[in-house]
This record gives sequence, C-alpha cells and structure tokens, in this order.
Amino acid sequence: MATNIKHLIWILLLCSQIEGIAQYNNEDYSGNSDLLSIGVNAGVATFFGDLSKEADLSKYTNIKTGFGINVERRFGSFLGLQLNSLFGKLAYNEISRDVNYNRNFESTIFSLSANAIFNFDNDFIIKRKSPFAPFIAVGIGFTKFDSFGDLKDGKNNTYFYWQDGSIRDLDENDANANDANRIFRDYDYETRLSDSIDNYGTIATTIPLTFGLKWKFNSKMQARIYATYHLSQTDWIDNVSENSNNDRFLYTVFSLSYTFKRKDPNKISYKDVDMKALNNSDADGDGIKDINDYCQGTPKDVKVNSNGCPNDGDQDGVPDYKDKEAASALGAIVDEFGVTLSDEMISNRFTDYQDSIVEERIEVFSDASSIEELNKMESKIQERFENDSNRVGIPENLIQADADEDGFITAQEISLAIDGFFEGTNDFSVQSIHALINYFFEQ
Repeated sequence: MATNIKHLIWILLLCSQIEGIAQYNNEDYSGNSDLLSIGVNAGVATFFGDLSKEADLSKYTNIKTGFGINVERRFGSFLGLQLNSLFGKLAYNEISRDVNYNRNFESTIFSLSANAIFNFDNDFIIKRKSPFAPFIAVGIGFTKFDSFGDLKDGKNNTYFYWQDGSIRDLDENDANANDANRIFRDYDYETRLSDSIDNYGTIATTIPLTFGLKWKFNSKMQARIYATYHLSQTDWIDNVSENSNNDRFLYTVFSLSYTFKRKDPNKISYKDVDMKALNNSDADGDGIKDINDYCQGTPKDVKVNSNGCPNDGDQDGVPDYKDKEAASALGAIVDEFGVTLSDEMISNRFTDYQDSIVEERIEVFSDASSIEELNKMESKIQERFENDSNRVGIPENLIQADADEDGFITAQEISLAIDGFFEGTNDFSVQSIHALINYFFEQ
C-alpha cells in the first residue's frame, strides 16, 4: 500500500516538472480554464465509538493509516465539487479492570463520498493568487466496513481478562482457575464480529465534514492538509451498540493534487522561440540590435546613430543618404530631398495645391453636371456615413443646411443651400458654401 502511494505521489510531482513551474504571480488562477484536479492523499484514521475511553493501552493501537484518491472540479470563485475515496483501517482496543469490558476490533474500510467545497481564495475573502488559503467541505457518501476482533491467541486460546491486569486461558471464576496459564495478546484480529450478530449491516451512510488548508506551489500543483470528520449512520462498526450515538471516525490527511487546464487558443506560446537569437538579431545589418533599433529596414551600408537611425548631419529631417543639400540652415524648410525651399517656392506649391483642388471641384461641380455627379456619389457617402461609428455631428455654422434634420448633408440639401444663397433666404456666405461642399465629402 505504501509503495503505491509513493508511486502516485511521484507521478504527480513528475507532471509538475514536465509542465514547468512559472513565476507565481504570472500564472492563471482564474479557474476558467480548469478541467479536473486529480490528487492522492495519505493520513491516519481515529475511531470514536462505544468502547471505553479509559483505556490504558497504547494509543497507537487505536490509530490506523489510510490513503485515497480524489477528483475535483472548481466552479467559479467560491464552489467546487469533489469525489473522494478512502482505503484504510479503523481500530480500537480497551483495557479495563472490569472483565465484561475488555473489547477490541479492527476493521478494513472503504469510503466513497461526494463533497461540496467552499473556497476562501475567491478574491472576496482571500486573493485567488494567495499561496495559502483555507477551505471547508460537506458531503454525503457511504462506508463499507468488515470488523474483526482479537479474541484468541495463536494457539486458539480464548482471552480471559483478570482483575489483576493479566490475561489467562481460563476465566477468573472458573473452578480450575488455579491452573490457568498466563497468555498474551498477539493483536491478530482473527474473529469476524459480524458472525455473532443477526442482520449485521456492513455498509453505512456517512456525512463527511472537512476543514483544511491548501498550499499552492503554482496554478497546477498544490498540497493540502485537512481533517475530515465522518458521521456514520451506524453504531456497529465496533460491534457494540450501547447508546444512541452512532460511530464516527476522523481522517487526518496530507494530499497532493495536479490540475489539468484547458489550453487558451488566444494565448501566444513562446516555448519554441529562441529568445537568445531574437535578442541578438539585426535584420537590416546596421550594427544595432533590432530590440534597440528605432529605424528598422535601414538600407545596407548606410551609416546610423546609436538608435539605428540614418545620420542627419544638418538636422533637417532628411537623412544624409537622401539629402541633396548636406548643409541646410538650421530650421530651414526643405523638400523631400533636403533642398531648402524659398518663400516663393512655398507660395507656388500652395497655389499649385489650391489649383488642383479647384480643378477637381470644377470637374465635379460643372454647371451641367454638379447635381448629377453629387447624386452619383451620395449613395456611397451615405453608406460610409452610416457605418462610421466615429462620426461627429454637423458643424454649427453648417447645420442650417440639414433641412430634414437627419444629421446627414445630401446633394439635394447642398443644391437648396446654394439656391438660398443666391436668393438671400439663408445666412450662407461664399466661404460657408465651400465649407459645406468640403463637409459633404468628409462625411
């Protein structure tokens, strides 16, 4: 039995090593990914029944070992469900000066129960990531027992307990008591006690009550120390029924469990990534590691600074390898080639830009086709407008053009605004008409 327990414990520890133990605070303790926890436990069982508590026999004869397997599933923050099994023994031995009360038993038991667990590490009482947390549980189950008594020694001599504390092979009141031989208990429980009682049931309903403390190594591996008090619904485990109190037993336990988790499809795994190579990579070959390179993709053989960006000697915003004017004045406005732009060149560029806009407007808003062209574009603009969750309202100075007050400027409403401008029925100016046309396209 002990060997089997060791094997199970080693299996659990091996599972933990295979998975690896990550930094505690970086692990997922939400419980949303938990599938099942499987654990093994080992402990000692102490019996409470009708036999005398005034025994002067070693207590260790009344404490027996046991082991079990448990399967658990946690639901949400507070509650969990556990199936728990127990294989072990119960025993009790009494020694009394009263010859009528020198009794003993030992029973092999098998217990199976379903338990509701209340977890204190629920982020309300104790943080979910806390390494230590108490828990309580209550359940229902059954216990099968088979009790034997040590009533005879190895030579089949029945034990007779004398008032002087000795054990003899004859009753103290026997006519041949003077010929009685002193014998000793062999603690071999050879007599099935159920044979002496009619209708002796060997299966009893039990109510297990548990209080314990768990210690989490990581999100998958944990240890527990707990005590389960089993309230049985029978008074015959010890083969004695002298009062209305049913038999009970306490199982004090140490356990190890492993939690299997559901893989998160959205979680990025870096197990196969060569972090060392990634940390030392330099994709553009400029001598600056990618992790420190502010300008990725610098052309080959281009000189760069400590940030991996091409040198810009005159600080005009155009790197030296593109700059056709290597020494532009500080603060000068330059073109895309680093050449200084004069005021006249800037003015010409602005005029060319305005002329291009005018040409586009003339093309769209010619006398013969402005409304027609606007109507062609309106359906597309309307669709984009309705699907744009980031749209803003019509500017205050243009809102009078929204005749139907639907928050959208149509081609027809632009036409009406222009007519009203010429007829003097609205407050639009030439500038606001231009702004209205611009807003139509901005929609």
